[in-house]
Amino acid sequence: MDSASVPASQSGDHQSPVAARFDLWAAGYDTSVLQDAFYARLHYHVLHLAARVKPSPHRVLDLGCGTGRLLRAAAARFPHAELLGADISAGMLEQAQARAQAAAPNPLGDRRAGRREVALLQADAAHLPLISAAFDVVTCTAGSHHWPDPRPVLAELRRVTAPEGLLILAHLPGVAAWDHRTGTSCLTVLLGDAGFRITKAALYAECPVMPTTVVLCARPDTPPRRRSGVIRRLRPGDGG
Repeated sequence: MDSASVPASQSGDHQSPVAARFDLWAAGYDTSVLQDAFYARLHYHVLHLAARVKPSPHRVLDLGCGTGRLLRAAAARFPHAELLGADISAGMLEQAQARAQAAAPNPLGDRRAGRREVALLQADAAHLPLISAAFDVVTCTAGSHHWPDPRPVLAELRRVTAPEGLLILAHLPGVAAWDHRTGTSCLTVLLGDAGFRITKAALYAECPVMPTTVVLCARPDTPPRRRSGVIRRLRPGDGG
């Protein structure tokens, strides 16, 4: 990533409970059977949606990137894009770095293909040290239920998404303490409050041992605003 989108230093001087938990899980995280049964398939679905809207993105951010599995798939799908993974867990980012190095082709072949290295950043999702409007694709898959409060995170996602950019947020509804489920999820209202317009909503339910996942595609719409607490009910495929 160039200096227009990513600062040189990492953010955060103390460890949150979420970071501590994922640090403990990091070494064995990719050995879970859910990686192939759920996450890999969900990542494929998310990247397929992204490619339909943004077939040649310039910059891609994966928030809550974990061990970098989605980023490695994105590198193959978008070989000329600048890819950034942000995560609060140093342990997960260490695993992502090790896996990226292990999967890298020879340097000469990489240069000929025009591929860029994946950049990794340790950061709190509610305080991203990134330039505003820098990313034309932003993804977050099955991580939003870890946010203590979604409002500052969504405000940051709105800030870093380019005016014509795309946010794809795969969310497990009803899991987070703040997600009082009505219809799809209260996240649909919170996205509108943050200044996003939902363009597509679908349900992902291909893994029988995981909750049905709501996949929301959203575009920057207006500045953040206050809205009523009424939850808009979305059905799979609503929004086109």
